[in-house]
Amino acid sequence: MNRFSLLLFTLAVAGSLVGSGQSVPFPPDPDAVLPEFSDAAKASVLTCSPGNELYSAFGHTAFRITDLAADPPLDRVFNYGTFHFGQGFYPRFIKGELIYSLSTSTFGGFLEEYIRSGRGVREQQLALSPEDIARLNAHLMANAHPDHRDYRYLFLYDNCATRVITVLEDVFGPRSTVDCEDRIDSTYRDLLRAKLGGIPLTRFGIDLVLGLPVDEPLGKCGDAFLPDHLAEELEGMVLDQSSMQERPLVQAQRELLPSMLRTAPDEAGWPVTAAWAALALCILEWLLGRRAIRRVLLWLTGSVGLLLAFLWLATDHLDTRYNLNLLWAMPLQLLGPGLAKNSPVWKRRLGRALGWLAAGTAVLSAAPESVSIQAFHPAVLPLGLAVALCFEPWRKPQS
Repeated sequence: MNRFSLLLFTLAVAGSLVGSGQSVPFPPDPDAVLPEFSDAAKASVLTCSPGNELYSAFGHTAFRITDLAADPPLDRVFNYGTFHFGQGFYPRFIKGELIYSLSTSTFGGFLEEYIRSGRGVREQQLALSPEDIARLNAHLMANAHPDHRDYRYLFLYDNCATRVITVLEDVFGPRSTVDCEDRIDSTYRDLLRAKLGGIPLTRFGIDLVLGLPVDEPLGKCGDAFLPDHLAEELEGMVLDQSSMQERPLVQAQRELLPSMLRTAPDEAGWPVTAAWAALALCILEWLLGRRAIRRVLLWLTGSVGLLLAFLWLATDHLDTRYNLNLLWAMPLQLLGPGLAKNSPVWKRRLGRALGWLAAGTAVLSAAPESVSIQAFHPAVLPLGLAVALCFEPWRKPQS
């Protein structure tokens, strides 16, 4: 994957992370006559392990419905992770309004993709009767209709994994009981960092564009946006809890394909090294009495600030709001205030204020996360200090 694709995917994930609102799956006609399924019919949830590419870093989830006694035999996969390029893609891309679809395929075709990529597939068979499977199949087929298959994809709140719980609740209503664990000791940012540890640039980009909302505790079922976490939550789900027929939702599980991929190490990676190198260059330049590198740095950080301000103020994104990274990467830095010796006093005072803000943010980023209200990427410490050095805030402007 080239660098342009890498950048696009980082921004696409960031955009999908920060959408607002939820789509409600289309319910089938309650009076419709449902096709009959045999006693051999099965319904299951497929959980696919993460891959080494960016688009597969979080894994995947899908429904599988089989009835090998049917004529012809049925073995169908319902996939909420289908994405289409189309008219208006880039405006939606920028605004974070990514449109995904529910598609269907044969199980053999679905599995072949994971065989080729070396990714694992785990199957959890659901404890459903043939009548229950007929209802679930009818609901999914109704959702897969061209008039209803599209939905607004919100990575944290409405994706291929969260749709599993939504569909089960829609189909079985009060018969299904979700007993997720409250994960008040974790945040969305914690889980994203764990998944992106082997992709340093994307981890840096995600940490940069997301603000305070993703540092809130997850709460109940908050981790179910990740396929492997959803699989764990399904094991605690039950059907018909208030009746004599109470039973666990997951009847059996098996590994269809083992993962052949090595787990990437969890590390911040080269963006941190590059940030410390930038600080070292700024210190060297400051000692030599020059400003060229610092001007370039302020142009870069000011441009980043423009992006962060745009995501906060000019879009419908929720999770990019209240982003404290704007304290060290501000659009005003594009003006290079106070860098020239003959700058007006007001401009030098502005530069001094920006310098102290950047220095303070750098110190805040090094504080324990229990103290700081936003978790910063490790690269923010050297970058904040480098920006502060650009303005030399300890020098009082002379009138």
